[in-house]
Amino acid sequence: MSSTVTGKSSSSGGNNKSGRKSASLPPETVEYLKAWMMSPEHVAHPYPTEQEKAQIMAETGIELKQLTNWFVNNRKRFWKPRVEAKLQQKYAVAAAAQVQGVTVPGISTGSAAPAAAAGSSASHLHHQQHHRLSITSNAPPA
Repeated sequence: MSSTVTGKSSSSGGNNKSGRKSASLPPETVEYLKAWMMSPEHVAHPYPTEQEKAQIMAETGIELKQLTNWFVNNRKRFWKPRVEAKLQQKYAVAAAAQVQGVTVPGISTGSAAPAAAAGSSASHLHHQQHHRLSITSNAPPA
């Protein structure tokens, strides 16, 4: 993939106010990064490890700063709205099933459901789930 960044320099006249290049990545790079972020193994925690960053940079040709900035921006703009919508949809299904007296495997309609319906962030819910797991896994044997 190409490592070029499209945009105009500050001397060309078609620039932004700060004089920096437009950080538009090639479409195939953006497609690759979105696929990585939304893959089943990363969607719950879209934070690449240092090793994964090195692999992504090698495969896309982008620099570390571009990669880091892309993930910061796209967790907010792309990932978060989709994950929150998916969570709200899951809880709506669970709530409808609960009204009918049916339980939906893997969905608790306890304290997390009202938080999701109120617009709590997906990453906060993810953190709560990890916190609950760490509390229960560190409990002394009964």
